[in-house]
Amino acid sequence: MKQSLKPLGLVLALFSQLCLADTYKVTEQNLLVKAKTNNPTLADIEATFLSSKVKEQELADKFGYEFYSGYNYIGTKEKAIISYQPVFSNVNQYKIGVKKYTKYGVVLDANRSVDIRSTDDNYKDISTTTDEFGVQLDLWRDFMGAVSKSQVDNLKDLKKKDELQAKISKKTFEINVRRLYWQLVANEEKLRITRSLFKAAQKQAANARLRKANSISDKAEVARFESLVHQRKGSLLFLEYERELLLKNLRSFFPDLNNYELSLGKYNLSKTVFDVLACSTRIDQQKNVPYEYTDYDEVVSLLQSIKGRQIKIDKTYDSVDLKLDLKFKRTGIASETQDGTVYTGDYAGSIEDMTENDRSGLSAGVMLSVPFGEDKGSTEDVKKLLTEKQFEANIVNLNTNVISTHKQVKKSVKILAEVIKQQKANSKKLEIRVKEMKKKYSQARIPEYALIQDQDSLLQSDLAVVDTQLQVVNTILDYFTIFNQFPCTFNRK
Repeated sequence: MKQSLKPLGLVLALFSQLCLADTYKVTEQNLLVKAKTNNPTLADIEATFLSSKVKEQELADKFGYEFYSGYNYIGTKEKAIISYQPVFSNVNQYKIGVKKYTKYGVVLDANRSVDIRSTDDNYKDISTTTDEFGVQLDLWRDFMGAVSKSQVDNLKDLKKKDELQAKISKKTFEINVRRLYWQLVANEEKLRITRSLFKAAQKQAANARLRKANSISDKAEVARFESLVHQRKGSLLFLEYERELLLKNLRSFFPDLNNYELSLGKYNLSKTVFDVLACSTRIDQQKNVPYEYTDYDEVVSLLQSIKGRQIKIDKTYDSVDLKLDLKFKRTGIASETQDGTVYTGDYAGSIEDMTENDRSGLSAGVMLSVPFGEDKGSTEDVKKLLTEKQFEANIVNLNTNVISTHKQVKKSVKILAEVIKQQKANSKKLEIRVKEMKKKYSQARIPEYALIQDQDSLLQSDLAVVDTQLQVVNTILDYFTIFNQFPCTFNRK
């Protein structure tokens, strides 16, 4: 018995939770606020921007200061073969320095090294300290930062591009939320129209049964009207199913809405259509593509700059490289003797010697590297081709999208506005006809199927008006995904 009560308990618990659930009013304004402040896709959008920011910072770090140090110990039991060539068995070598990489193909290096060594008998802590300042210059591949500076500038522009695209993505998300909202409104309008005709069908079926009871109609007429009730009910249920799918999509946009019962708030479809058509008029007044209202033109400009620099970088992949290495050294040695046989020294003594005696020196070296074989040359050709194709496709697609969207919307909205006008005129005429057909049917002058046929025609015409209005709204919203700063009332900021 207890087992049989468990399912009932679960149902009652679920029902009580649903009854206690708060209701969230779904309005365009409420959803826009959520899209700006509680955007679940915001993390993904910002991750794209942060990725390029990290790359820029990593390269900047590469051109920063680098501290380095090292220690080396040498110990041996080897004995000297010749007395004046001692074998040092305890050698301690230290090195500390700072290196600076620049974006102009120059590497600066300043370091100090200390060598302290001893033998088992005549030498103790003989110290040599060397201060070195070096400059390495790239004389060919990265001359004056031909590659390094281009890489830095490219990453800066890439960060700007991703920042703009993050802004565009946020706006696109808001547009998608608005598009879903107006689908819900269109669904509600269709439900309203279908409910009205469903109720009318119920009345007609009841009237047909009354007429049959009075021997005015027959079973076929009653069956036809009762069939119409089921037909209207099926349409109503399917629209309710579509509404649930739309609400499911809305909850996927905003997971926190799973904690609420959703209820569509008040809306003014006529005013919205008026605002949309007013926007289309302003768009129609733009003879040329209004680049001042879009971020895509700046994205294209940045891509073109990045492409130009990247092609130059790719051309150096198989090139000869020539580097000049300059080093300036100052050395101090501490090795003193009292009797000519035992020598001692220390670190402080080597520093003192460096200041008192000029033991400086200058060295210069050239390093040439020449790629050998055809592999790198082939790779360079592929890299250049890949860069050209990737950037060109992106640039062309963005430019085409901007231009075609503006031209298409100018024409499409005009056509759709005229379609709505004709559909509404058709619905008005059908309303007159249905009204007259009802009179004729009540006077038994026409069969029931003639009335039902005209009612169906009116239903389809009214639903078509809603679909076309939604299409107009979507067309303008598509325009705002590109021209996100276009100044008109319907472009909610």
